[in-house]
Amino acid sequence: MSSQPEASPHHRADVEVSQDGDKVTLKAPAGGATLTSDQAQELASRIFEAAARAGGEDPVENDWVRLPMQYLRLAAERLDFAPEGDENKVPAPNSDEPDGSTAEVHCWIKDQTQGNAMHIAAGNIAEHGWYVAEVIEHRAATRAEFAGTEYLQYFEQALVDSEVFLYEIEEDDTEGTEDSADA
Repeated sequence: MSSQPEASPHHRADVEVSQDGDKVTLKAPAGGATLTSDQAQELASRIFEAAARAGGEDPVENDWVRLPMQYLRLAAERLDFAPEGDENKVPAPNSDEPDGSTAEVHCWIKDQTQGNAMHIAAGNIAEHGWYVAEVIEHRAATRAEFAGTEYLQYFEQALVDSEVFLYEIEEDDTEGTEDSADA
């Protein structure tokens, strides 16, 4: 527990929390440490996590731990509330092809528990007229794993905005459907 993930914006090298067996150790500079509100909340969460582990609990399994950044990749399907061609049909954000009925949604969510991250992702997706059909991937994420990819910009934006969603919509093959209806 003494090493914090690289993405944590509130990590203080001079304040350390560790857990060994049923003991929790807090190390701070001899004169103490002055913390910002965010740093104090981060420290409290690290102490809480260490105390849970010392008591035999698994804080991640119990969904008590906020992860610095999470990446979710979800399969989504469009909700069909409006008839085809209805001008009130809601297009997905970041989409040049709003007519598709399936999408892969990439989500970067900062500083939430795993359960909260899933609720946030599902809520955002529903707000844009979609529902989660499958969770393809859900894990903690670091900047290093997105370095050199097209997705790094979204990871970095989530550090600022707390959550970012990228919809990759698969265009419906309507030509094949029309052909088979004519046959």
